Amino acid sequence: MAGMKKRAYGPSLYYASDKNVFDALNQHKVDAPTVSRLFQRRNVVVSKKTPREDLAKYFSTLTHDYYDHKEIAARLGVAARRERTTSMDVSGIDDVEDLQAVVEQLKKEMEASGDTVRVTRDGDNLNIGVQYSQIDYKRNEFSQVQVRDGTVEFVKSATGYVVRNTQNDYLNGVRETLLAKVEKVVPAPLTKVTVSLFDIPSPKLRSKFFHELASSLPGFVRRDVTDVYVFKAKPESEEDDGEDTADSSETHVERVFLRGNGVSRSEILNGLLDEEDYYIIKMGWTATEILGDGNVYDVEAGFSDFRDCTGFSFILSGVFPVEDGRTSTRRRSPHKHEIHAFSRVIESKARDLVTALHADFLATVTGDE
Repeated sequence: MAGMKKRAYGPSLYYASDKNVFDALNQHKVDAPTVSRLFQRRNVVVSKKTPREDLAKYFSTLTHDYYDHKEIAARLGVAARRERTTSMDVSGIDDVEDLQAVVEQLKKEMEASGDTVRVTRDGDNLNIGVQYSQIDYKRNEFSQVQVRDGTVEFVKSATGYVVRNTQNDYLNGVRETLLAKVEKVVPAPLTKVTVSLFDIPSPKLRSKFFHELASSLPGFVRRDVTDVYVFKAKPESEEDDGEDTADSSETHVERVFLRGNGVSRSEILNGLLDEEDYYIIKMGWTATEILGDGNVYDVEAGFSDFRDCTGFSFILSGVFPVEDGRTSTRRRSPHKHEIHAFSRVIESKARDLVTALHADFLATVTGDE
């Protein structure tokens, strides 16, 4: 399992020294009750009037164990953020029982390596929730272990399954491992289709993909474009040139990020797209739902590989609900049913756009010839 392989030995985490403990206890994230519990384990009662620095200095001179470090790390840990979602259409899976058997097998393997896996089934649909940990050695000793959550979903479709997962290297690896196992039990190789503009190198058509995606989502009306990332790859001849070009008069700005209101109407953006052959790689926008309560959705979509425009993902960042007939200025987290409904809409529209733009590109090439 390429994306899921874990080291059996080393490199190990640093052991927290007395200075690490002292510095940690003086951080604002470690509250007074946490400090009190650390002392209570040693049958020591501390006064609320005792300065934090004095408590930290005394405690750092004591012997610390695993449970002390765990208590402190729980306060200093990195807060997990919702990640983007990516998906692919998979044809060739006909029997959900075969799929579930493979999922259960993978669940045992992952749990044996320390992950927590929860599998739920709703008819022909399967949801695999994964809790795993990653280590970042660049962080301080109490924040190196980061516990994260992700999902891999199999949603039944007319042609097979839509496989939807949290987009990161680990969950992508879980998905690929799972599909490889499924392929061993089905009679024919699986067909996988992802949203990609790899075969459409035209900068204008790549930008058109995002303009159309934001402005023509079924069931939504685009309200405003708030974020646009544009990209122009450095010429390959310059990338391969090993000579020092520091004194060269040629300049190249690879990425430009624009944020504000009405960004898609900006002269700066349109100048880059029309004259400089930049193309959009990521866009954030707000859209109002036509039916229902008329809530405003905050959306972002983009490609992880800027040059080839592969690795398409999206996220419903938040919802501005309608309250008393007016759109609230306070954004809330999206509900699960809103995420599922929005995912279906944007996946379907993105697939249709890729097909249409590919036909446009082929027509342009044929016309040039």
